[in-house]
Amino acid sequence: MFFIDPELLRNSRQSAYRSAVEHGYRALRFDGALEQQFEAFYTKAHLVRLRMAGFLAIMLYGLFVVIDISTLPLHVWERTVAIRVGLVLPTFVITLVISYIRAWRHHVRLAVYIASLITGLGTVAVVGIGLEQGFPIRYEGMLLVPLFIYLIVCLQWRRALAANLLTLAVFIVVEMLHQHDAQARLYEIVFMIAANAVGAYGGYFLEYSTRTTFLAHALLNELAERDGLTGLFNRRTLNTHLERVWRQANRGKRDLVAIAMIDIDHFKLYNDRYGHVQGDAALKAVADVVEKQARRPLDLAARYGGEEFAAVWYNPAPEELENMGAQITAAVTALAIEHLDNPDGKLSVSVGIALMRPSAGQSGPELLHAADTALYQAKNQGRNRVVLFPFTGADALLPAKRGAGSANGD
Repeated sequence: MFFIDPELLRNSRQSAYRSAVEHGYRALRFDGALEQQFEAFYTKAHLVRLRMAGFLAIMLYGLFVVIDISTLPLHVWERTVAIRVGLVLPTFVITLVISYIRAWRHHVRLAVYIASLITGLGTVAVVGIGLEQGFPIRYEGMLLVPLFIYLIVCLQWRRALAANLLTLAVFIVVEMLHQHDAQARLYEIVFMIAANAVGAYGGYFLEYSTRTTFLAHALLNELAERDGLTGLFNRRTLNTHLERVWRQANRGKRDLVAIAMIDIDHFKLYNDRYGHVQGDAALKAVADVVEKQARRPLDLAARYGGEEFAAVWYNPAPEELENMGAQITAAVTALAIEHLDNPDGKLSVSVGIALMRPSAGQSGPELLHAADTALYQAKNQGRNRVVLFPFTGADALLPAKRGAGSANGD
């Protein structure tokens, strides 16, 4: 088996990827949306190899056509070549075409499965024609089919197994009907079963290792984009996400983007009195509150730095923004975490919110600056409150680039 480094697992947050590792995937199946993610990863990771396999299959099958014409009587090769050229080879070509057209690429897994099934059944038909006509075709060629399907064409194991088992069943029927040499029939059937067993064994572990690679890659990405203490996204990820949603909103013309900057009040004093262990616990508690306010697909909660957090809200209702910020301040107060250096004796946060409708003359960093300005005002006004950066309708009025200061202090 293949394993993920336990250290990587310990440092990762609880997520669908970590859950898959912890619960195992010996059945080569993930739960829900994770399986769809893996299938997309699998297709992308094996696309070049799939194309090479397609070209190799065309060359090999073309070679078999030449051999049929060179070694078999006309009345036999006319039928075998018709199957190879008229049925099997076109499926290879169609699959290759699908793999090169981006709009059709999501069909490539189905195309590979159909091509594999037609290749297996078509090759069995060729063997059957040879036996029926008294010109047996070397059965060793059939051994290549299961090995090629399991190990070369990048078909996921379940589908490869289904295609090969159906091919094997039809092969056994053809052998029983047309192979009159009992000893040859026994050897050919046993060898085909053995080839399927070897191919299935190798194919299973190939896919298992690919799934392990997929999970390890996802966990590493999570570690790179998440804050190690709180599990929220980090500042770099926030900036990337803001740029992405800004472009999307700009394309939509009418969509809005809002940012809330959240800062724990008098956090330096809290750390000095209660110590860094309690300080870390407080940061995690506040992070949980912030994360619950960014649940929609294009929303995002992040640790901006130190005791400061940020929430990106995509296309929110402007009239709800103040209430959304108030939910954060109320939820933090409800934690009832003692903070004797804060006026009300409990841990609290200040929130600054800004809203914009993106346009060519504005940028995400400007929205971030506006939210930071609103946060600075909230702290100046007494903390434990929400301040909205002044806006008219849905368009923020940005301040001049004056030395307003930053809310990165205590």
